[in-house]
Amino acid sequence: KVLDRAEQLREMEANILPAFLRLQELTDRNVTVVLLSEIVWELFRPNTGCFEPFTLYFPDYSIGHLQKILSQNHPPEYSADFYAAYINILLGVFYMVCRDLKELQHLAVLNFSKYCEPVVRGEANERDTRKLWKNIEPHLKKAMQTVYLREIS
Repeated sequence: KVLDRAEQLREMEANILPAFLRLQELTDRNVTVVLLSEIVWELFRPNTGCFEPFTLYFPDYSIGHLQKILSQNHPPEYSADFYAAYINILLGVFYMVCRDLKELQHLAVLNFSKYCEPVVRGEANERDTRKLWKNIEPHLKKAMQTVYLREIS
């Protein structure tokens, strides 16, 4: 069993987490429970005695991996190269302060229409990266302020 966002178990009754950690013993079945969470185990640990899980930590995505992942969601009305160039710009601005895939996906969706504005208005084509950058730069700077606030909180 895989439980995504396992940190939500902390808000449930106190016996739920220990039960999942002992599921193999309780069911007498060959079952493994995987808890996926963005918080460390120390913030999970219930006051009741329970088994210590085997903990695996996954490193942040590299910029290359993020580029590949984020570029897969390109809108069909634009070329994959055009969207990949946009993702490169986005990562160039945000990668040093934010490595969270969900946050970067949100930023990509939120700002793409601004990146496309010169193309839609006929003032630029998909290869006019200078014009596209000048158009998107103030929007990305504004978005950077909200990312800083979220990262701090």
